[in-house]
Amino acid sequence: MASDKNYATIDDLSNLLLVDVDSTFKAQVEKWISAAEIYAEGFTGFTTVSGFWNEAITGELLESRVDGDGNLVIYPRKRPVNSVSKIELWKGSDSMTLSLTDGANTRYIIPAQNNCIIYPNHELTISSSSYSINNFYNIKYSRWYTKVDYIAGYSTIPKDITMAVTLIASDYFMRHANKEGLVSMTQGRISKRWSERKDGKSDLVVQAEDILLGYKIASGYF
Repeated sequence: MASDKNYATIDDLSNLLLVDVDSTFKAQVEKWISAAEIYAEGFTGFTTVSGFWNEAITGELLESRVDGDGNLVIYPRKRPVNSVSKIELWKGSDSMTLSLTDGANTRYIIPAQNNCIIYPNHELTISSSSYSINNFYNIKYSRWYTKVDYIAGYSTIPKDITMAVTLIASDYFMRHANKEGLVSMTQGRISKRWSERKDGKSDLVVQAEDILLGYKIASGYF
């Protein structure tokens, strides 16, 4: 049995906690890792079908914006944006399909942050349309929508996301091991104490959220 998204593994958890997971208990630990994956996705806003993984998204409807230089700027819901295969402008039943290439070159730009799509005004070319405009300034002060087909996400899960998911799953594991909710334990001359938090979150989860915060900001999910 494997976790749902394979962001982290039992070995990651074992190496972090320095414990061996018995084979008869592995199925339960995989469930905790899957739950940790859902936690990480929900915290960051990567809640589409494929989570952090690359995903082909079709016909995503977004409100379009024209910047001060007359360029069309689109902020897809899933980021980072890797490639775009279709951009349509819609207003009511009127639509325009923008041409995305000029020979071997793309007309649109994906900035280094991979968080948006920019279609420069000087590149405006319409391949098919039931409505026509000369430039994006024609729609700057009216409400238009875009339908976008694109691919976004990660082809390889970033190592810090793996770390965050492992930390969250480790919290589930440790809570299971400490069913009584003990704040301290003494065995012989060895004494161990866990700090208490008013918000109920362990240091493991707080550390994981600190790691994931950058992805939450990048996703635009607040």
